[in-house]
Amino acid sequence: MNDNPGFFRTRWRRLTSWWASRKQQIVVYLLLLFLGLSFLLVYFWPFLRSRVFVSLDSGQAGILWQRFSGGTNLDYIYTEGFHIVMPWNRLYVYDLRLKQTPHTVLALCKNGLPVEIEVSIRHRPTYPSLPLLHTVVGPNYVEVVVKPEIEAHVRATVSQFDPAELFGSEGYVSSLVVQGAMGEIAQRYVSLDDLLIKQIVFPKQVLDAVQAKLVEEQRALEYQYRIQQAQSEAERKRIEAEGIRAFQESVASSGSFRDFLTYAGIQATLELAKSNNSKVVVFGNNENGLPLMLNLPPDQETKPTVSPRPTETPRTAPVPGGAGKATPAAPKRTSAAPAPGAAGNAQ
Repeated sequence: MNDNPGFFRTRWRRLTSWWASRKQQIVVYLLLLFLGLSFLLVYFWPFLRSRVFVSLDSGQAGILWQRFSGGTNLDYIYTEGFHIVMPWNRLYVYDLRLKQTPHTVLALCKNGLPVEIEVSIRHRPTYPSLPLLHTVVGPNYVEVVVKPEIEAHVRATVSQFDPAELFGSEGYVSSLVVQGAMGEIAQRYVSLDDLLIKQIVFPKQVLDAVQAKLVEEQRALEYQYRIQQAQSEAERKRIEAEGIRAFQESVASSGSFRDFLTYAGIQATLELAKSNNSKVVVFGNNENGLPLMLNLPPDQETKPTVSPRPTETPRTAPVPGGAGKATPAAPKRTSAAPAPGAAGNAQ
């Protein structure tokens, strides 16, 4: 090793002179290198983000496929958070949340009628079996497992019903489909939560025919109800007639028919007197008649009406010695009661 101070000074002078002469070139080279690296980073950032810098959101899990280490890692499941994966490996992301998948199934009824059923499938992958799901089925498990199984069980269930039986039976049909498809889908490492039937679409001609049939059935039930109502009304009238006849016989046999009429008249008079529209109620025309009941406004005055008594028929007085001759008797004088207020004038 050379300990001569002049040697180091000489080397330093050469280095500084070289830097002074190449400074601009080196700065340009570094700037170009920086720009090139920036361009490569921006260009390959989607690839790096999806393959190298992987971030798992809430409700997600990942399965790692290793190119040089035996393929799918069946022993480890990547959980939520940030992960760095080698570029030659790949991390497959699965959504573990409950998902809703709409699907339309064309099925045949018991009599061969085609119907269109719109269903909604609620499902999610089974977390402990996620590596097996990735190995056996793959990320496209909805199209491979869920929809075909549901479609097969919907067709098998609908084929047991007539078109009229499907009206209002969506819940029962969906429960049968879930019971049949749950076990089959679970064997493919997918959990079936529920199946909802949103709509059953019939052909227009068949739908009109079924609705007409239902209308006629309801009309027949209406006629039957009317017949039952008429029979009940006839029975009621018969019982009422028997009661009236028994009452009349009882009253006639006891000899109190006139007392009953008096009692009925009193009740009718009381009901008329309670009415707001009643003015004058006159009941009875003999000594057994009911009393007079008045209900007049206070601003009206009632003036008694005087009715003249009928003139008596002239009687023939026998005349001694004169047979066949009649002397008219003197008519009786008819007096009228003075009107109220006339008494003072008379005095």
